[in-house]
Parts: sequence; C-alpha cells; structure tokens
Amino acid sequence: MGGIVVSARDAVALAERFGAKTAKSIRADVKVRTEKTLSLVALARRLGATKAKAIPADDIVVDERVRFKCSVPLCSNFGRHLLCPPNIMTVEQFRKIVAAYSTAIIIQLEADYDSSDKSPSRLSGQLQKRLETKTGGERWEKRLHSIVADVEAAAFKSGFYLAAGLIGSECLLCRKCVGQNTGQECRHPFQARPSMQAVGIDVVQTCKKAGMPVNLSSTTKVKWTGLVLLE
Repeated sequence: MGGIVVSARDAVALAERFGAKTAKSIRADVKVRTEKTLSLVALARRLGATKAKAIPADDIVVDERVRFKCSVPLCSNFGRHLLCPPNIMTVEQFRKIVAAYSTAIIIQLEADYDSSDKSPSRLSGQLQKRLETKTGGERWEKRLHSIVADVEAAAFKSGFYLAAGLIGSECLLCRKCVGQNTGQECRHPFQARPSMQAVGIDVVQTCKKAGMPVNLSSTTKVKWTGLVLLE
C-alpha cells in the first residue's frame, strides 16, 4: 500500500522520536486511514471498476510533455472546454498540489473494445467522432466519471476532506461545453472534473508503476483510467 502502512522498523523510529505513547497513537491513526482507504478501493470495485488500487501519491508521474500533446496535434477540446487546457491550472501548479498528497486510488474500467487501428485514414476530428460512435467509447468514459465521483464523495465523508477526483477524458456531462469567453458558467460545477492528462499526469507511466499497465494501439481491451487523491 506504499505510503499508508507503517512497518515495524518505522514504528521503532516513531517511538524513538516521539515516545512510545505518541508512536502508538500514530500507528492507530495510520491503521484507521489504511482501513478507510481499503474500503474505498472495495467501493470502486463494487461500483463496477475492473481494477482499483491504492498507491503512494509519489508514484503519480507528472510530465509537461503530456500537456504538450494537448496542443500537438491540436485536440478539438483545446481552448474550447472549461476543464481542458489552457483553461485549467498549469502542470507546475498541479505538481505542487500532488506533492502535498500522500495517497491516491487509481481506478480502471475495461471497455469491450480494443485500441487497434480501425481505419487506414490519418487521425482527424471527424474520424475520431466516427470511431467513438462505432466503439461506444463515450459510454465507458461517462461510467468511469461516475465511479470516480462516487469514490471521491465517499472519501470526503469518511474524513479525507481534501479528496479530489480526476477522470479519464474530457468531461462529457454536457453534449457541448459552454466554453471559454462565453460569459456562461459551467452547468455542472459540482460534478464536472478535469482529466488526468489535462493536468499533466502521464497515465501510461503511472499505471505501469502501479502494476496496472495500459496499452495504446493494441489488441488488448481499452482501459479507461481515473484517479482519486486522498488526504
């Protein structure tokens, strides 16, 4: 469980530093935290996640090149979606935020289609829409969004008052986002969430470190991935 378990050696160090009584209290707090985290992992699975796992927040890989890929090639949501770049926090801001967290729950939902090439044409916005319609990808993206939101809410209620969820794609709560420079507010401010990629998380490397690899342009099933930060 990485950052949420106290080993025997750590317990001795705590006792030497703070005294046996204080160390015992710290170990009790960590035990409660571990139990709560495990219950959230179990909840994610009950809600339909294919896999869910608690990881140290230090294992979340943040890389500016992920955000760079939002603009090269230019994503159709770039500058048009309230929760996509450049309308959200910078990668550097998120890097500082995630450094303050100790634990996260990574959540995966395996779809019923793969990511192998399905057209000889070069990728375009039009082709992307056709493929999404053909595979039903939007259905899986929305389902993951719902699981992440429910786990985040449960985490908050269990005492992780700084819990925050990130989804696996652009927010799809609305058929069309109100967008920037329209003067309109988000229609679903309490439900909408940015994606892991939008804040600069390298999903491929983060999943690899967690032992939950994802494969691109592959005959293996697509795994939509989300994350809930816990503190």
